[in-house]
Amino acid sequence: MRRVDPRSPLAAVIEHRQPMQPIPTGVSPRLVSLDPIRAVIIDIYGTLVISGSGDVGTAKAPPSNELAISGGDFQSPILETSTQSQRHLLRQEIERIHSLHKSQSNPRPEVEILDVWRTVLMQTGRGAVADQPDAVARAAAEYEACINPTWPMPGGGEVIEELQRRNIRLGIVSNAQVFTIPIVEQAIGGTLASRFDLDLCLFSNRYRSSKPGTLMFDRLVTAMRRSEIEPHEAVYVGNDMLNDVYAASQAGLKTALFAGDARSLRLREDHPACADLSPDVVLTEWAQLLDCIKTK
Repeated sequence: MRRVDPRSPLAAVIEHRQPMQPIPTGVSPRLVSLDPIRAVIIDIYGTLVISGSGDVGTAKAPPSNELAISGGDFQSPILETSTQSQRHLLRQEIERIHSLHKSQSNPRPEVEILDVWRTVLMQTGRGAVADQPDAVARAAAEYEACINPTWPMPGGGEVIEELQRRNIRLGIVSNAQVFTIPIVEQAIGGTLASRFDLDLCLFSNRYRSSKPGTLMFDRLVTAMRRSEIEPHEAVYVGNDMLNDVYAASQAGLKTALFAGDARSLRLREDHPACADLSPDVVLTEWAQLLDCIKTK
């Protein structure tokens, strides 16, 4: 595993966690050939990494109760003095930004969590901290480490390496924040650029739009076509029937539902968009993807 620089303000998301194992889902794999496949695009939380909350934690649903802040085994001045009021302000600011930017063209706005933390620190009388970029990043990373611990999904890094060896282009479309990239790099054992085509990597905080909104997948299709890859020549791997399977299929990609961990599997059976939706394949472990892509 790739080690993170302990001096990095984002180090907490890697350093302060414990090993986790996937929880079986009871779902049976369904494997068929997906060929021809020239690109594999993946989700991060619940797919490449085990996620305690099933998604990027802070930006989606920060906890409003005391018991939720219990995952850390480290001492943090920010977290030691974190109050229920501060956590309420964090949630309130995220909801305010979502409401402000929600529109027909952007149904699922995303926040930049560093901006949210900066605002909340100012509101709670910590202007000196809010003025220090590294301190703000450290606060965000330590909080995320507590509410959404992660661990590499078994087999993910090895399959990514094998797909690269087969000359399959690799990309990411994921709801994400600034601390997501160290998590990815630790899971794949290298830098983002050493495994993935950066033109095919889209993170929600950079676009201020999250899945299942269409913006990131629209940008992905444009980037793939610049490399002469059509949507049907790519497969998207994710753990959520709405955010991943539905959103990717609407863009014309083939889809693989990753049903490898009960924490994060989202079947969305009651959602109308998923009522008659079926992924092309269902995976319960990463190695099964290689059985569906025979391209050498």
